[in-house]
Amino acid sequence: MQYMGGKVRISKYLVPVLQERLKDKDTFVDLFCGSCNIVSAIKAPNRIANDLHKELIALHKAVQSGWVPPSVVTEEEYKQAKEQEDHLKAFIGFGCSFSGKYFGGYARNKRGDNYAKQNSNSLIRKHTTMKDVKFCNYFYADVVLPDNSLVYCDIPYKGTTEYSTTSFLHEEFYFWCKDMKDKGHDIIVSEYLCNVPKGWEVVWKHESKKDMRNKEGEQEGTVEVLMTPNN
Repeated sequence: MQYMGGKVRISKYLVPVLQERLKDKDTFVDLFCGSCNIVSAIKAPNRIANDLHKELIALHKAVQSGWVPPSVVTEEEYKQAKEQEDHLKAFIGFGCSFSGKYFGGYARNKRGDNYAKQNSNSLIRKHTTMKDVKFCNYFYADVVLPDNSLVYCDIPYKGTTEYSTTSFLHEEFYFWCKDMKDKGHDIIVSEYLCNVPKGWEVVWKHESKKDMRNKEGEQEGTVEVLMTPNN
């Protein structure tokens, strides 16, 4: 399912790095799981997927329980979905919107078709590997982190379009990460190289393209990293 800020393009590079770091740990925590491109590909004895977006987590739980998203969504149904508060709203709001931006405009391809069928199939396929995932809907600092876990944080990148839930306070998050690492948790955060804060270590980097296009319709190049606070 398309999702603004999702890791679908680089998940094949990210997952092996995270999987290697997981080898002696019991639990993988995807603290900002979004469309679950990472947690769905991770192998671990226990997996937790959290997101602050209530309807998005409701969507994942519904599909996990056997719900099948619609293969056709009309523009009128798209408009009506904005007034709902359930899993269908999340599917339409993300899966049928331009660039996966939550209700960022009804999406069509060059043939005029909407994106519902493509994203329905994608979401169902992804959930075939997530039957054991525990989904939760909390502010990141309220999630109880199990001992011996790898905690992956795909935060809203600094200086980019904000998510649909709330403004993200980066400095407050960095402080929380250092506190969690001091308590023995392994914290790994995705960001752009240009945004790495002082006192953090880059453990992996990859040349990539930004999801959102510029005014000329081009995807700008950038470098994405995995980083962790220094001890």
